[in-house]
Amino acid sequence: MPTVAEVLALPVLAAGDAEVVAGAAGLGLPVRWVHVVESRNVAGLLDGGELLLATGVGWPEGTHWMAGYMAELAAAQVAGLVLELGTRYADVPAELLERCDAHGLPLVVLHRRVKFVSVTESVHGRIIAEQMAALQARDEVHALFSELSLRGSPADYIVAQLGAVLGCPVVLEDMAHQVVAFDTAGLDEHTLLDGWEMRARAAHRARPGDAADSWHDARTSVLGSEGWLVTPVEARGTRWGWLIAFDGAPHPAGRALVLEQAAVALSLSRLADGSAENWTPASQHWLLSSLLQGRYRSETTLRARFEAMGLPVTNRRLCGLAVRAPKSLGAGTRVRSGAAGGGLPPIGAGPNACFRWPSAADVSRLARSMGASAVAGRVDAQDGRLLLVAVSVPGPGTGRPGPDAAVDSFAVRLHGLIRGVGDSAGPPTMAAGAVVEQVGALADSLQEAVEVLGPLPDGGAGPALLHRQGAKGLRRLVSQLRSDPRLQSYLERSLGTLLEHDARHGTDLLPVLSAYLAHPGNRTLAAANSHLSRSVFYQRLDLIGGLLGADLADGEVIAGLQAAVMAWEATRTQQRP
Repeated sequence: MPTVAEVLALPVLAAGDAEVVAGAAGLGLPVRWVHVVESRNVAGLLDGGELLLATGVGWPEGTHWMAGYMAELAAAQVAGLVLELGTRYADVPAELLERCDAHGLPLVVLHRRVKFVSVTESVHGRIIAEQMAALQARDEVHALFSELSLRGSPADYIVAQLGAVLGCPVVLEDMAHQVVAFDTAGLDEHTLLDGWEMRARAAHRARPGDAADSWHDARTSVLGSEGWLVTPVEARGTRWGWLIAFDGAPHPAGRALVLEQAAVALSLSRLADGSAENWTPASQHWLLSSLLQGRYRSETTLRARFEAMGLPVTNRRLCGLAVRAPKSLGAGTRVRSGAAGGGLPPIGAGPNACFRWPSAADVSRLARSMGASAVAGRVDAQDGRLLLVAVSVPGPGTGRPGPDAAVDSFAVRLHGLIRGVGDSAGPPTMAAGAVVEQVGALADSLQEAVEVLGPLPDGGAGPALLHRQGAKGLRRLVSQLRSDPRLQSYLERSLGTLLEHDARHGTDLLPVLSAYLAHPGNRTLAAANSHLSRSVFYQRLDLIGGLLGADLADGEVIAGLQAAVMAWEATRTQQRP
């Protein structure tokens, strides 16, 4: 609705030389309607929000009655009083000025005569036009979020659309005040998310009324010192979180209504998903993807993002884990998430699955039970066999295990959790990257874990449950340079003839060479690892030496071929999910 000040700016009142003479503090009051009154006893006929027009011809003599009259109008919550001079009064009575100022009731005088019917037509036309615009805007908002619900749009997309509609930052948080999704709407991400949990708890504590009752309050409210507009996201008696809009410009449909429509869309999306924890995997997948793809502006921004979304990184040690499900799952097997959700959709064909990943929420709960934190998700894993986990553990301190030991303990428990939901498929293979201190370095730790995992056979190699790069710095260096064209050219020059021979004749010379390079000083052990007799193994070594034109007893030749084989393995790892 237009305010008193906006009504006074209309041409019809400007033509009357309108002047505010008292109660200027109330010029921001909304005008619901315009009403012509000349009687003294009108307060009982008003509903509030009316702008009254009068000439004073029906008013009593004197001024003794004005104090009670103005008190009645103020109690009726009228928007203001417009008095036309020249018919009854040449000047405004001082008592009227004083009483309007005392009640903060705008008093406007018209120094020129205007047609009151023209005033009512103009103002009512403005009010009705704005109400129609509001109705149209509400229909558009309802249609937008209804379509998002019907399409099954994810939470982050719904939140992004809400931010675009309101033109202000918006945040979806769960009941633990961890950020699920957000849209900055141009605000710096660090400013939006820094210290989020503490700020959110302080805002909710500021709810008026009893704390126990206000926690279950289903109303949209303005909370906290930052002026957040907050509405719950809930359905069927279950509340999942809160949708928050920062302060922003008014919306024709009403900011509260827009926020509530988005909350309904989020609730329907959650119900349609059929999962009790469908927000957790989506937010954790996005968090890991943004880290690995470098979609962040600075280390400070990334730290705020991780903290707000449930992974503490300040004064912590961080490590990336990569877990690969067994490959030999049997015909018709699918790899999918645990029963509690997890966001890992069924992969493959067949009615039965003998391997299930634990849900992302299960992994997070396991970490919390050990005093650590973790987020998990599949990132660009095409067949669902690869799970990435970012682990956060306390830094070194008296009376607690070191970071490496804490990661090892978590890996043991995680291995047991995964085996618990996929026993019939065999054990998973696990690898860890380096323990790091900076959140930006976590991407390198995750990548290192994937690289260590790559050449390992299913179930790992030997008795080790968790594999690390260790002292094998050459393999890590080669993996990091695998996309370098110079390394790729070296690979082709060194092994191209051998690879072409294997492809053309169906031989296995490269695996034989790899076994020999793994044990260059013990051909008997190398032959045993190749599952070949010593005589056949020696024959193939001779063939390899002839094809490559190399002396396989030369140490420098062995070192060069070892680097080439590592480059070949790293390239194949890159092609895997």
